[in-house]
Amino acid sequence: MPTDAQLDAATTYAQAAAQVPAPTLASAHVQAVWTAEMLRFLTAWTFGFMAFAVLVCAVLLWRTSATGLTVLRVIGIVTIIGLSALLLFVGYSNEQLTPIVGLFGAIAGYLLGKDSPPTPAAPPPASSGQ
Repeated sequence: MPTDAQLDAATTYAQAAAQVPAPTLASAHVQAVWTAEMLRFLTAWTFGFMAFAVLVCAVLLWRTSATGLTVLRVIGIVTIIGLSALLLFVGYSNEQLTPIVGLFGAIAGYLLGKDSPPTPAAPPPASSGQ
């Protein structure tokens, strides 16, 4: 059973905690994780890496004579991954990021879930009967 001194100490801590203002969205967003120079550096490198990845994918897909749907899928996914990484650096609040990430997820789901039309089977070779 707690003593009177323990109850008084708990009451004092509870009152002190009640006087501390709750953090708001505005005060939480002011504390930036990245400096301006680091943000510029990360943004430039993310865009550069994304452009390089798209270029490499385009060359590889061109050499393999990939279909348009395959090119769309690969380039779309690489772009979505790059832009999602960029959003991590910018550091918007959860209320601003949720619809954007949801949109990226919907686009990625469409690109990965869309099937290409089946190719018709080639007819069997005609036998000469001999």
